[in-house]
Amino acid sequence: MKVREKKKPGFLASISMIIVLLALVVYSVRLDISIIPALVLSICYSLGVAYYYGYGWDEIMEAVYEKEKGVIGVFFIVLMIGMFIAAMMFSGTIPTIIYYIVHVINPAWVIPMTFIICAVISVLIGTSWGTIGTVGVIMIAIAQSMNVPIAIVAGAVASGSHVGQLISPMSDTANVAASFAKTDTVSMIKRVAIFTIPTLVFALVGYVVMGITISGQTADLSAASAITSDIQKVFHVSPILILPMVIVFVMTFLKKPIVQTLGISAIIGILFGVVFNGFDFGNGLSALYSGFSLEKMTTIPVSSLSDVFVNLCNRGGMTSMISPALLVIVASMYGTILLHIKALDVIADTLFSKLHSRFLLNLAVSVLATLIIALTSSTFLAAMMPKDLFFKKFNEEGMDGKDLISSVVAASTQLITCIPWCDTAVFIAGIAGVSTLSYLPYNLMGYGTVIFAMVFALLGIGFTKKKEA
Repeated sequence: MKVREKKKPGFLASISMIIVLLALVVYSVRLDISIIPALVLSICYSLGVAYYYGYGWDEIMEAVYEKEKGVIGVFFIVLMIGMFIAAMMFSGTIPTIIYYIVHVINPAWVIPMTFIICAVISVLIGTSWGTIGTVGVIMIAIAQSMNVPIAIVAGAVASGSHVGQLISPMSDTANVAASFAKTDTVSMIKRVAIFTIPTLVFALVGYVVMGITISGQTADLSAASAITSDIQKVFHVSPILILPMVIVFVMTFLKKPIVQTLGISAIIGILFGVVFNGFDFGNGLSALYSGFSLEKMTTIPVSSLSDVFVNLCNRGGMTSMISPALLVIVASMYGTILLHIKALDVIADTLFSKLHSRFLLNLAVSVLATLIIALTSSTFLAAMMPKDLFFKKFNEEGMDGKDLISSVVAASTQLITCIPWCDTAVFIAGIAGVSTLSYLPYNLMGYGTVIFAMVFALLGIGFTKKKEA
């Protein structure tokens, strides 16, 4: 049997795979349908290109299977987040926290407080997903109870939850970035903080303005009052019910595996629900799978409860996260094909090989990091590949590893919340119940960090070994 010769795809063939995906995704968004079929069709097109250049089905699938080993872990974590949310409803933890916060927070401050709380927690525990799955869920629920626009609050959650990825010593991203830049973590954080701090100020001001102007117009305190009354009807309200959430933060801070943290917290949540709320244990197990349901949990007629409260409570469960988890797997397969046939290398070599100025080089690594994030959802790979391709060029232009990696980190850790099929964006959309594109305009850190990083590159701010562009 004749062995087909494998070749790198040409530039037009390589870029066409990106164009086909973007065109199908945009069309799907216009029709307001899932982008999963768009990704599947893009995979089929990419497989055709791969076959044309000598790559067989078995070889491609072997690469995909190898990549999916890691993705399966993400898939399982996404499902467990749904389980965890249901358990925190069953225990009464989320309703209790909502009950206390609603009594002390003004609707105009829900949006900025969401950003501040998520930012502080993400810096303390160093994990974006842990922040989103805990305080992010709570703040979104509070926004619902006060009729504050969910898309804006979801944008604030996305922004705040990823601050730690840039400037938290606890963050694995910050530590890996330092190793790639061949420096210590504190020095890397100081370099990134040069554009992160101004972006934080910009985002905070933006959220304060949104809170005062938008929330003030749409807020409905009567709904909040009805919800607190309904919470007392269904759940036992006591400070002790906050304990399961405290356990999550402690275990996350101690760097315990996320699956272990979510699993233990879910078990404790179910036990709390049985002991304090008088719920049935079997219903608790059912909630872990299909979500918390007031109709199943309580003998109180659901018709006697407010619609907002019912919508607030009926959430979570592994089945609620199946679509987001499936999207992660399909997107990973698409990215694996492009990486395996070296299409991304061809695009990078063609578009970026002749760049020399400080601004254009930093812009190039940001674009490349964005492409890698869009294809793989891996911030580590998005930092490693640009480093390997551009390290020499940066040195030739008088810049160092911190300059290169800081631009990469600005794009990879933040834009992962903006690209609809990236695992983090999918996760946030699933938690909030709104699409990525709906909260995108309000994800001020998501795109603001990259803009500030590029402006500072243009001006040379923070570039200690710069040459003038």
